[in-house]
Amino acid sequence: MSREPTPPTSGDAAAALPWARVLVFAALFAALQALWTAGEDGVLWRLWVEILNVDVATAVISQFAPDLGVHADGSRIRAPGGGLNVLQGCDGAELLWLITAAFVVAPVPWLWRLGGWLAGLLLVWGLNVGRIAALFFAWRSDPQWFDWLHNYIGPLVLIVLLALYVQWVMARAPRPEPEMPIGYL
Repeated sequence: MSREPTPPTSGDAAAALPWARVLVFAALFAALQALWTAGEDGVLWRLWVEILNVDVATAVISQFAPDLGVHADGSRIRAPGGGLNVLQGCDGAELLWLITAAFVVAPVPWLWRLGGWLAGLLLVWGLNVGRIAALFFAWRSDPQWFDWLHNYIGPLVLIVLLALYVQWVMARAPRPEPEMPIGYL
């Protein structure tokens, strides 16, 4: 006589899965951040910080205030009267790692993960360029306001916007069919 396996209950593997996703998310985020820190001043760092962020933010600032004489100089935005230095930790890379880790563990089909991630990279880049430009103007007008924007308001707003974006993609993505345990075919 053989015994039939019992179907899993909601408290078994299905309940453990969200915790596994959280652990993978955290581990992946930490690994990406460690790799980024180790690669400071490397080719990818220079591409992200100097070209895609500082150069573009400088162009945005010049569009709004062409008379300031602003110019990019490596990781710095220079102008008479004061500028900014974009350091690691202020470069928006953490946002890239957050969105990457989020789409790796997202319970959606792979094409939705890839599309959401690629569009998310553009979103992160645009938000960070806007943040850098806003911080430039805040520093020049009120250094105390700059501190609030840089340390509290900016990071909170960016993380909330990214979380809303990820949730928006996940809410529109088709749900994969739940897998049946082996033996229940």
